[in-house]
Amino acid sequence: MQRNVPVILLMSLIATIDVACAATPAQTAAPADAYPHKTIRFITGFLPGGVSDTIARVLGDKLGERLGQRVIIDGRPGAGGLISMELAAGAGPDGYTWFLGTPVVTISPSFKRKLPFDPAKVLAAVTLIGTSPTILVASTNLPAASVKDLLALAKTRPGGLTYASSGQGTTNHLAAELLRVTAKVPLTHVPYKGAAATLLAVITGEVDISFVPLLPAIPQVKSGKLTGIAVTGLRRAQAVPNVPAIAETLPGYDVTSWYGLLVPGGTPSALIQKLNIEFNRVLEMAEVRDRLSAQGVEVQGSTPAALTEMMRVDAARWAKLVKDAGIVLE
Repeated sequence: MQRNVPVILLMSLIATIDVACAATPAQTAAPADAYPHKTIRFITGFLPGGVSDTIARVLGDKLGERLGQRVIIDGRPGAGGLISMELAAGAGPDGYTWFLGTPVVTISPSFKRKLPFDPAKVLAAVTLIGTSPTILVASTNLPAASVKDLLALAKTRPGGLTYASSGQGTTNHLAAELLRVTAKVPLTHVPYKGAAATLLAVITGEVDISFVPLLPAIPQVKSGKLTGIAVTGLRRAQAVPNVPAIAETLPGYDVTSWYGLLVPGGTPSALIQKLNIEFNRVLEMAEVRDRLSAQGVEVQGSTPAALTEMMRVDAARWAKLVKDAGIVLE
């Protein structure tokens, strides 16, 4: 026989359901002290084997151990990192999607083809992981062994020197454009598909110069297949202390790649603070610092606010370069 629910109990149940339905996402998210309770996805925008992938795997392993959950590396290469950024931006703000931020985040607002979102608004900063300069390398066919020699040579050639990049809007493309504008020398852009192709193009002499990551360039320089001209940071790099910085010839020149942990915007501040603490503890580990240093990364943790400000300054700098150099990023 069907029983009738007492009116008072029924009204109480309805009120409880109404309150639950009206709760905000932040209120329904799992509290920071209960996080995490499932697998975490760490998105990168580059192929396995590169610096970004290595950073994610080293940190993912250590954070997985500390947090007691598996961290899966999800590499989504393509469009210079834009595909991975859009994927991360559209994920739920629950702490279970991490994104390895790189300069594509700060360069992308300068593209002619505007993104459907503002990276600064849809991605939240957690911590800076580290920075890494690139290195300006030249074909051994060029009679130049320094920045001064290279610039003088460029001025003697119609159209200047040719330089390889991984495509428009990439760090190595803008590094060359900054050199062109700062030194007032002619340079001709030759885009390739990927960093490996740019490195090979310089080794074979298809192009004169390129700006490439330290890790793959150092063995080629040491073996004599490439001429290492200078690094792009304000100071000399720990990995190649005998190679000068471009800034020693052109004061103020600075192109430093950065790596940071970002999460979807709207992630509760308590979770961001928890991740900040955990990541910075891992970054202090000697084993982690040594492994990342071997990749040419100078480890630097930070607060969420410090990374947010760094990205703001970086975006403004790239926007100014694009405007001053008359670069059209498709």
